[in-house]
Amino acid sequence: MPKRHISAEDLFRLKLIGDPQLSPDGSNVIFTVKTIDAEKNRYLSHLWIASIDSDEVRQFTFGEVSDGSPRWSPDGKRIAFSRVKEKRQQLWVIPTDGGEASQLTKLDEGSIGTPAWSPDGTKLLFTFRLTHPDWSQESVKKREETKKSNPPRIITRMHYRLDGFGFIDTRQHLWVCDVASGQTQQITDGEYDESDPIWSPNGREIAFVSNRSADPDDRPFVDQDIWVISVNGGTPRKLPCPLGTKGNLVWFKDQIAYFGSDDREDPWVPRHTRLWVVAADGKSQARCLTQTLDRTLGNTTLADTQEAFTGGSKPTWSVDGKELFFIVSDEGNAHLHSVGLDGKNPKALTSGAFNVISTSAEKSSKSFALLISQPTQLSEVFIGSLKNSTLKLQQITRLNELWLKEVELSEPEEVWFKSNSIKIQGWLVWPTDFTPKKKYPLLLYVHGGPHAQYGNAFFHEMQFHAARGYVVFYTNPRGSTGREEEFATCIRDDWGNRDFKDIMAAADYAASLPYVDAKRMAIAGGSYGGYMTNWAVGHTDRFKCAITDRSVVNLHSDFGTCDFPGTVDGYWSGDSWEKLESRWRQSPLKYVKNIKTPLLIVHSEGDLRCPIEQAEQLYIGLKRLKREAVFVRYPKETSHGLSRGGPPDLRLDRLNRYATWLDKYLK
Repeated sequence: MPKRHISAEDLFRLKLIGDPQLSPDGSNVIFTVKTIDAEKNRYLSHLWIASIDSDEVRQFTFGEVSDGSPRWSPDGKRIAFSRVKEKRQQLWVIPTDGGEASQLTKLDEGSIGTPAWSPDGTKLLFTFRLTHPDWSQESVKKREETKKSNPPRIITRMHYRLDGFGFIDTRQHLWVCDVASGQTQQITDGEYDESDPIWSPNGREIAFVSNRSADPDDRPFVDQDIWVISVNGGTPRKLPCPLGTKGNLVWFKDQIAYFGSDDREDPWVPRHTRLWVVAADGKSQARCLTQTLDRTLGNTTLADTQEAFTGGSKPTWSVDGKELFFIVSDEGNAHLHSVGLDGKNPKALTSGAFNVISTSAEKSSKSFALLISQPTQLSEVFIGSLKNSTLKLQQITRLNELWLKEVELSEPEEVWFKSNSIKIQGWLVWPTDFTPKKKYPLLLYVHGGPHAQYGNAFFHEMQFHAARGYVVFYTNPRGSTGREEEFATCIRDDWGNRDFKDIMAAADYAASLPYVDAKRMAIAGGSYGGYMTNWAVGHTDRFKCAITDRSVVNLHSDFGTCDFPGTVDGYWSGDSWEKLESRWRQSPLKYVKNIKTPLLIVHSEGDLRCPIEQAEQLYIGLKRLKREAVFVRYPKETSHGLSRGGPPDLRLDRLNRYATWLDKYLK
């Protein structure tokens, strides 16, 4: 039976795997599978389990729920996980050998973080942020029934909202639950937020990350510290670590390893995330183990079939504590690496054109569960066996195999081209019925971030446009991760210069290809990719049409409207009330009079990262200038991440509007 072209509706057929966790004895992997219920226009997530020895893969939890964050008990007999049921989240536990899951916590409405078992398996540690009583489902429903208005929000913090979450009305604290009784106890309190909690090996203490400076919102990430507190609460003690971001803590004997940066500046400055270790007793300074590795840690690859900026997963200690394992982003890929405590000669344990998204290990740290995505294969679970500093991979799941047999996919071709003297990486995706004697229209994509990367991961949107007859070209210009730190940091306070030159070098390279019609080229991108689309059409008439999605237009107004408030003389020099020159010079809105390219503007009313006022300014400017522009305004239940996790029907609508716009001008 011949294969068919991929469609926008195929989005509803995909099974998206996440968070594989290897059992302590290495015999089973538990993981999540996210699917779309097209009829009810919603996502469902369930736990699945795979047996390593028998190759059996089966669904483990069921129902109209969203299950996530599965974690094995130390003895491997139980699995704790979070469940959202009827819009309420609680922790649940299920026996490994089957049986009914039982609800463990009965907390008030709020958000619960990933649970962590105590070393003796009697308690669970987690973060919890209570929903403000004024905005609980019960309160909102009661006001609707009594025809009362919603109350005002009283805001006193600078960082008071977060895209994809909403208003941050309460603080996130540490909690512990007794597994036998279900009794919960709050461990921390105060006007601080805590994250990344872990148990000490003896179960008597908890380490966590928190910004406890005089003004935590002033530099929310730069002033983060690692703290240690008794399991019974009390006054925490701070460990001696350099200023900068911190997270992904893991504790082994008397040392804590973590991901972090040594950065006293604005957190948006793209310094490499590195691996550090610090003595748990606080008697010696933290040491960086990856100073010689000029790459950032974690997975920074963007795709529409995985969450953005997942960072990969925590580092893993070897069983003897002499080595650590971690994910590194490298030229469009992400691979598992290792390094000894001397910090010398970090080495890659995997290689090839693929992305390791997350990992976990069993007790001996000789076997790993890895979630791996490839250009023509959605993320699947692999088992890696460590032998002679190499990880031998074996694929365990094939949940999308039947769908992959139906559709014709195009294998992206990796290319390198020059932007002046700088080598730039990119990928070409050809139409599925490609013939070199024909001339095709081309769609040039610019990724968001900007400090992220395109790479060797499955991207439904790219395949969709290629199947419709377009050559799709996506690249990693300067500002992208996966390269040297200088490659990313060189565009700081200089957007629209080096990065734009690289984008135009990509257009030149594409136009030189014999099968590309240079007169039928479009540019598109979201977030920073939308910014660069706006910048491009304000500085060149090269493209026949363009699509700007969830974009930045005015860096002046962005200072006070983004969910991460601007910093004075931080990533960008200046501010929004006195020193405006730098931000305005780098704002595409300044050059709106130059835009003659037909522009489709796509934005979400619920976007807090790049608020919709950005799109409004661009649209009104173009309409006043009598230019060709269409504004697609998605409702408030969408956010900055519409293309990855928005309402399924609106994700489908967005893809089809892209297609209609491109066809109008390029076909």
